[in-house]
Amino acid sequence: MASIKLYDKTGDAKAAAIQSGIEKQFGFLPQVFQAMGRNGEFLEAALKVSDAAGKGLDPKTKELIIIACSAVNGCKYCLDAHRAAALKAGCTDDEVTAAIEVAAAISLFNKFNGAIGLDSDLKAPVK
Repeated sequence: MASIKLYDKTGDAKAAAIQSGIEKQFGFLPQVFQAMGRNGEFLEAALKVSDAAGKGLDPKTKELIIIACSAVNGCKYCLDAHRAAALKAGCTDDEVTAAIEVAAAISLFNKFNGAIGLDSDLKAPVK
């Protein structure tokens, strides 16, 4: 259950219009877009950032990155949503699991290295 009010086309006019388009795309209005639906400017900006991120990546790669980030950030909602999108984009369950494994492994190293304050000695040369 959401901890904030959900706006199912009950926010401002711009939000309601955007939500109508999203509802046509999915066949229903996902809760994430209801939660963002109070303010059309915010909803529009969030969607623009999402669309702009990862230009030049193929859809499978973008979805696997989203899955990896969602897994280490602990967002089950995004993990579920983007697993479905990844499978639709042609990813296999093995690829989805592999992306989560990579994210978990690097998260372990990130936390360990951050906790002990290591100096960065493995760098690519600056060109």
